[in-house]
Amino acid sequence: MANGNPTLWLLALVLATSPLAAQDAGKTDEAPAKRIGITFGGAFEAFDITGPIEGAKTTKMAAQYEWSFGVRPFTKKTWDERGLEWETFLPVAQEVADTVAAKLQPKLVRDHRGIVLYAIIADEDPFLTSAILSPKLHERFKESLGDRIHVLLLERNRIYLFPATGGTLEEFGPALVEEYRQAQFPVSLEIFLLDQEGFRVVGELERPGSGAETLEVDE
Repeated sequence: MANGNPTLWLLALVLATSPLAAQDAGKTDEAPAKRIGITFGGAFEAFDITGPIEGAKTTKMAAQYEWSFGVRPFTKKTWDERGLEWETFLPVAQEVADTVAAKLQPKLVRDHRGIVLYAIIADEDPFLTSAILSPKLHERFKESLGDRIHVLLLERNRIYLFPATGGTLEEFGPALVEEYRQAQFPVSLEIFLLDQEGFRVVGELERPGSGAETLEVDE
């Protein structure tokens, strides 16, 4: 165990023994993993290793590793070969999420009175969506958006945050649905509630197959 730290030990194990690194070393896509962490994806994506999301129907939380050309999901074979478990993986992913949340450069959109309507976070970091795992995300936005925040992980590289009170999200719902439809790497239209207790799904902008751009929240 590296320096007695299980997080460092797990990271070292994955980096050192990954196909990610040593198997088929002649292939350019087998470079060592740079980071391991969590990304969020849609129900249409195939992930072997996923964690639970309270209330989610169309969003998945997947274990992934980063290499030179982006991120890849862990396969069950790779996961089992390294003796990984979600309980030990999660602290490593949490550290990545904390780092991502701390470096974010949001754009705050205000009305004519200067009141913040919502925030947009756009970043090429492949682990951007994991920021919702970090308490730092809530800390950074609770002053401008309130203690209860609605979060849309619209696509891999773009997150929207709205105050959970006031109906602002409903006003922008149709435009967000259209943006989701045109996204290159969409995640979902499910609405997360972020507060001091963490995050959970409380609704969605458009129910699958409904054809209607509506806001439905169950809190």
